[in-house]
Amino acid sequence: MNLSNPTNLLIAGVYYVLTGILTFFSAFGIYILIRYGKSTPLAFTVSVIYGFLFLTILAQSYNTLNSLLA
Repeated sequence: MNLSNPTNLLIAGVYYVLTGILTFFSAFGIYILIRYGKSTPLAFTVSVIYGFLFLTILAQSYNTLNSLLA
């Protein structure tokens, strides 16, 4: 990733801020699901599946960011 260009640095900064916000709200949503869910095993299963999907999407978006800023 080439961050010598100020535009690339700004794009990367916006990406990391948005990713941080989405991660916070995702963790909060999983907390609410586990804390107030009807069935604990079902809530845990949904949380684990969501976590894997979130990490997969996060990895793909990071690869896209690297290819755009290369």
